[in-house]
Amino acid sequence: MTDGRSPAGGGDTPAGGAGTPAGAGTPAGAGTPAGGAGGAATPAGRAGMAGAPGGGFTVGQRRGHPERRFSVAVSVGAMALAWARQDAAPEGATVVSEREISPLGRLSEMWPAPAATTLAAAIVLRPTLPVELADAVWLVGGLASAEAAAATSGRRVGVIWPDTVVDVETEQVVGSLKTDIQLGPGQVSSAVLSIRLDLAALGLGSAGRDTLLDEVLGALDQRTGWLREGADGCALAAAAYDQSCLLLGRRVKVYLLPKGEARGVAQRVDASGRLEVVSATGMVERVSVNMLRRLEIVGEGTL
Repeated sequence: MTDGRSPAGGGDTPAGGAGTPAGAGTPAGAGTPAGGAGGAATPAGRAGMAGAPGGGFTVGQRRGHPERRFSVAVSVGAMALAWARQDAAPEGATVVSEREISPLGRLSEMWPAPAATTLAAAIVLRPTLPVELADAVWLVGGLASAEAAAATSGRRVGVIWPDTVVDVETEQVVGSLKTDIQLGPGQVSSAVLSIRLDLAALGLGSAGRDTLLDEVLGALDQRTGWLREGADGCALAAAAYDQSCLLLGRRVKVYLLPKGEARGVAQRVDASGRLEVVSATGMVERVSVNMLRRLEIVGEGTL
């Protein structure tokens, strides 16, 4: 499926970014994760991994979670997916890479910022969700990314559904995320959340990379409890996401997959992670992440 879902044990399907919000800037940086403070990975061990140029990774702990740190990898998401599938990576297991060969987001959109100023990390989640609520993972990932960026930079940071993190004042893009969801019998088996945050756009130097990663993991630890509380937890995640989403109340044009479009005012994001768009006639179109090809902001206020 186009949002990166596949049956547990299936192939890795790259999924890439949504349309750039109107008025949003282009990330200008990306980072070289180096071992540092806050429980960063140490060269305590080295192991080989298929698909990892250079042949291995360093092993460490961060905020009580296992961490694998690569100097170069195909992508952090690919390494985390392999860890989850082949070695049963636990909840919170984290992959960091100094450089990614293919830093792809939703619908295979390439992350544009340079590696020297990017935090690139992927986190394995083990939500207990039915299949129909799987996209709530996008909401939790977006919230955690925005909260971490705000806490580290001191700026107001929000989200634009489904995968974009932005500076609230300028609407410059400061990050993006992608979720690869693995399905088991009737429920989600695992999810890999790939997060890329632009240190330069956030006004952070490379020394802030590990601090930012610590904040991301801390925010996820606080928010992922919702993903174990079924529909009620997902409703709480959606309500919090709505408070942070800059898209709501604005007129949008949504290009759908495989074809078609919807126009109207973005009203809210529901517990299943769908964007509700209300047309001029009052019709409500509910757009899921895997239906979205591109989204444009075309104006403010009601139709």
